[in-house]
Amino acid sequence: MESNMAAAYAVGPIKRHQVDKAYRLIDAAGCHFDLQTWREFCAATSARECSASCVEGIVTAENPLGYIAGICIMRSVQNETYGRMVDVPVFIVTSAGDTRGVSNSLLAYFMAVARKNNCGFIRVAALDPTDWPSSIATSPREDRGILIPVQ
Repeated sequence: MESNMAAAYAVGPIKRHQVDKAYRLIDAAGCHFDLQTWREFCAATSARECSASCVEGIVTAENPLGYIAGICIMRSVQNETYGRMVDVPVFIVTSAGDTRGVSNSLLAYFMAVARKNNCGFIRVAALDPTDWPSSIATSPREDRGILIPVQ
């Protein structure tokens, strides 16, 4: 299955019915939240009033059967070297058969968000969960991860 599968994923902000399903993925990936803390984080992120230039949220990629194939947490940050960027401290793909398609769908979504918000780069988390912030809601992490220029 190649990237033509990417069109099959619905990518966007997490929906209420996805919160508990997404928690299973977050927990399995090593983010140490309990279910109640995760629910509160999702509710706070969804309820937050953001200006048009605000980039912050939990993003899912859902396949046509309703399974979450990917989940990410994103926010905008100001970097001294690279300027305004979309930071993705959590990037989890759970598809065994179409990892590339899910990843490409999520990255296309971030690219569109970055363009819309005049961000020059997207920074995707380093692969080691120990590099994730102890609390996702804290300040931006160190310059770790993969930098992708916005095109």
